[in-house]
This record gives sequence, C-alpha cells and structure tokens, in this order.
Amino acid sequence: MHKSIVSIPCIGMTDLRFFDLNLLVAFEALMAERNVTRAARRVGIGQPAMSHALARLRELFGDDLFLRTSGTMQPTTRALALAPSVAQVLADIRKNVLADRSFDPDKAEITFRVGASDHFELAVLPGVIEVLRTTAPKSRLVVTAVDRDRLPSMLESGVVDLAIGYFPDTPSSQQSEFLFREEYVCLFDAKACNVSPPLKLSTYLRLPHIIMSLRGELTGAADATISREGGSRFVFMATPHFLAIPFLLHGLPAVAAVPRRLAEHCREVAGLSVSPLPIELEGFDVSMQWHARTESDPAHRWFRDIVRAVGKSKRPPPPRTSLGRRRKRATRLRARD
Repeated sequence: MHKSIVSIPCIGMTDLRFFDLNLLVAFEALMAERNVTRAARRVGIGQPAMSHALARLRELFGDDLFLRTSGTMQPTTRALALAPSVAQVLADIRKNVLADRSFDPDKAEITFRVGASDHFELAVLPGVIEVLRTTAPKSRLVVTAVDRDRLPSMLESGVVDLAIGYFPDTPSSQQSEFLFREEYVCLFDAKACNVSPPLKLSTYLRLPHIIMSLRGELTGAADATISREGGSRFVFMATPHFLAIPFLLHGLPAVAAVPRRLAEHCREVAGLSVSPLPIELEGFDVSMQWHARTESDPAHRWFRDIVRAVGKSKRPPPPRTSLGRRRKRATRLRARD
C-alpha cells in the first residue's frame, strides 16, 4: 500500500518529496467555501475525498484548521495565518508553471539572437526587422558573426538562438529548415567599366575580378569552370566579406560574382548594375538552424515563422541569357566566390 505523508510522521515539513500539492488546492477551496461539500464541488472531487484531504491537512499542520460551527467550517488562527502563503504559492504555480505559454508579440520584451554572416544578414534580416518593428515593438535583435565550425557550440550555449546561412550538415542536437535557393549574378559599375548588362563572356573575362574568400585564396570555383572552357580571368582582390564587394566596385572597372539577394539590395545604394553570369555556376541552399531546446518555445517559434516567411518570399530571378543557356558543357560547381 502506498504510504502518504500522514503515515510517515517522522518526515519533516520541509521534505517536499512527500508533500502533495493537491492538499493546498483543497485548503484553498475550504477557505473559500467554508463547507466540505461545496469545497469538493469547487475542486471537482467527491465529498469523501475532500474530507480525507482535510484529515491529511490537519495531521500535516498539527492543527484542526477548520472547525464546524453553525453549519459552516470556520478557519482557526493557524489556517488564517497559512492562507496568504498558500494563495501565493498556488498563484505562482498557475502563472509561471501551468499558464498558457502563448506569445504576445505586442507586449513581449525579448531579445532574439541570430547568427549570420554579412551576406545572409542583408539577404534576410531587413524583412524580419520590418515585421518586428510593426508587430513586436519592444523586441530587440542581436546579430553575431558565425561560421559552420563554431555554430554547434554557439547554439548549444545560447550565444545565438537561430542561425541563417549555408549549412550542408545538421548535428543531431539541431533542427534545420530550408529557406531558399541562392544564385550568383554579376555585379559591376557600368559607367566605370564602360559596358551595359547583360555582360558577354569576353567582357566578363576581360575585366579584373573581386572574389569572396574566407581563406584568402585568389581562385574560386568559377576558375575551374572557366578553365574547362579554355578561358582565364584575373582575380586582383579577395575579401572575406561579401558586403564589402559592392562598395569596392563603385567607381572601379571590375566585376564580381555575388549572391543575387546581395546584388538586389546593393545595386541602387552603390550605384551598380546587375547581369546574369555568362557561365554556369551552381548556387547554394540557404537554411536556418536552431537548437532542439527552443523547438517548442512560443516566442522562438513565432520568430522562426517570420524568418521563414521572409526567406521564402518570392523574388524574380535575373533573366537567363542565350549565352548562359548555350554553355551546356560548363561544369556545375558549388560556388564559394
């Protein structure tokens, strides 16, 4: 037979292993109703069960707690002293433990932490910020630079709540979702280069190139494609920052292959032109990743819904040229420049 607290008198009052919180619910109902039958009805149990709960409460606290007088149950001084504390404990449990975990963006004061490189920050977050400012005005956004090697530990430690980028692998402790397919386009200053889009292959190869390279290399995947077609290009600069390239190109007779969304955001700000690539260069998948512990959190689910909607928003791809379609022999490579 299962032993309850009433059958183990040696157990101290502070040992919560043997304390039944339902007894506090019964105590609260008895204080409110001053009647065993009505208290039982209030809690949703039978009258015998409420009487048993009262017996356990009396033994637990060493006091009668409620005395029958003139058809009602009047609380003792001990019960009156306990009542405020019991009410506070139950209120805290209902509010902080059992309450609906819904998220109210209009009132929430929360900071979302996102890990992203400069390119992905610009490709996705402007639309996210617009939604946050209109629907969650008290929320904040912190962006931290992240790379694939550090991402697992940053998500595990909570340095970032969500990462956006190119992630070919997903550890078991992380969740991942595809957002959009990114393509490469040519970005250049038409006036400085004295050419207009679309760029011909000969012009593309003649102009000096800027590439993005995290390792400081002056060659990239495009060179393998160009070499297979019997051509060559001159890469005069490598930078680890995609976002720097549009501003480096301004007023410079040079060209760069950059992600389409980056080009779309920067073309007007930097006064540049965009053209389809005259070679076939494979793009890459952009996804978001988060740690499994935030999977069901209402606030983070709401934030991921926004990122998903912005990431999957349709944007018209640049037109394909007949030159690009004719180059069927070009090798499709996953480009990193």
